[in-house]
Amino acid sequence: MDLMAGFFYGVIGGLFAELLGLYKLRHLAKAEYPAWIKAVSYWVITLGMVVGGGALVCIYLASGVDMQPIIAVNIGASAPLILGSLTAQVPPAGKID
Repeated sequence: MDLMAGFFYGVIGGLFAELLGLYKLRHLAKAEYPAWIKAVSYWVITLGMVVGGGALVCIYLASGVDMQPIIAVNIGASAPLILGSLTAQVPPAGKID
């Protein structure tokens, strides 16, 4: 799989993950929608995570990992979890004893 195809599949996975979150709101009346659904900051961050899913697949591919499209979609969908686990392991900034 080339980088462009990997990026596309990763973005598709990110979109699927976001659609699942929105799908869970389907039984709510419009007046009951959470306030964050209308916030520009939410949509900017969501777009960033969707693009991040594509970028993460590209990083895997550039590292020599061979993958099928379904794996690329899966990585794109789980990008927030993968990125969250990477940042959780960063040591705190400051003085080292």
